[in-house]
Amino acid sequence: MDEKRGKTTVHLEHLMRASERCIAIAFPYNTELIAAAKKAGAKWSNTQKRWYTPNTPEHLRTIFQAFKGLAWVDSSALFNKPAAKATSAVKAPAQQAKPAKVELNTVQQEALAAMQRKLEIARYSPRTIDAYLNATKHFFLHFPAQHPNDIRKEDIEAYQHHMATGRKVSNSHLNQVVNAVRYYYMNVVGDAKRVTFIERPRQERKLPTVLSETEVAVLLRSVDNLKHRCIHMLIYSAGLRLSELIGLELTDLGTDRQQLLVRGGKGNKDRTTLLSPKAMETIQAYLTAYNPGRHLFEGPNGAAYSPRSVQAIFHRAKEKAGIAKPATVHTLRHSFATHLLEKGTDLRYIQALLGHSSSKTTEIYTHVSTKALGKIRSPLDDLDL
Repeated sequence: MDEKRGKTTVHLEHLMRASERCIAIAFPYNTELIAAAKKAGAKWSNTQKRWYTPNTPEHLRTIFQAFKGLAWVDSSALFNKPAAKATSAVKAPAQQAKPAKVELNTVQQEALAAMQRKLEIARYSPRTIDAYLNATKHFFLHFPAQHPNDIRKEDIEAYQHHMATGRKVSNSHLNQVVNAVRYYYMNVVGDAKRVTFIERPRQERKLPTVLSETEVAVLLRSVDNLKHRCIHMLIYSAGLRLSELIGLELTDLGTDRQQLLVRGGKGNKDRTTLLSPKAMETIQAYLTAYNPGRHLFEGPNGAAYSPRSVQAIFHRAKEKAGIAKPATVHTLRHSFATHLLEKGTDLRYIQALLGHSSSKTTEIYTHVSTKALGKIRSPLDDLDL
């Protein structure tokens, strides 16, 4: 792990095993990364001191999915010509050809470090910093022979076109690239004119998945573990983001006023949301049984509970409850907002509880609610047919 940058890079390389091409997965020792490797179906090679999986497109996609949100995955070595096949089960490290890796040059590294300092001074969240740095890194790598400050408007536009039509990335990903490149030239280089022309992709209008109240009840009843039950109840009852849940501390529980303090939410904003009496009963039982220290929900080492652990227990509960919808942990937050709206709660209050800066973000739940639609009569029903 790069302690200065606070991130980890997972390297994918070619590996020959029993005359079969495999993907080698290399990273510094880390229990979460080991768990991700196992989730990707990888096995450990004592000879190579690496994890490995069969070299297929399906396994490559699985690896990216398993390490998503945990580390940067550098797969550049896979797209170089692999070493010749070995007749033995595993080739010795000295015999394997080391493919050239595409890396940032010194100037690009310095530019990225300057960008990181600016982002940290501006107190961007660690997740946003990683996303911006990753997007900018790949932008720099697309122009290996050019100084970052010499990349022209035409080059930036060509890169956008490559991302949109060549790689066919999603609108949200392309928008993140735009944000990162704009930030670099506006805040690090100080040249706003170079990026004022950048066109943002048209916003996708996708409605969020929402569970019905019955489905939420079935989901919660399917969780037997007291700690896991508290986690699910609190996310749904307070409309929390995953990052907000794992950041909760014991002092954030306002039991006397039945309110929950959410510190450093999206945009580094604090807010107060609901603390359900029913959820608090379960939390009190959990506090007695687990006696956590600083964080409300802690991992085995006393640190805050990991996001991947929360995602894992949610998917187990969803499967046990027999819910077929493509729901995630964030679906509980969407369900919280939709159910409040269906019960007649003013949209402005829902906006405050969710921590939305703009009411337009909250208005999407008016398109999701189905109870109001059920009261509207179709004009077809009035025809004499």
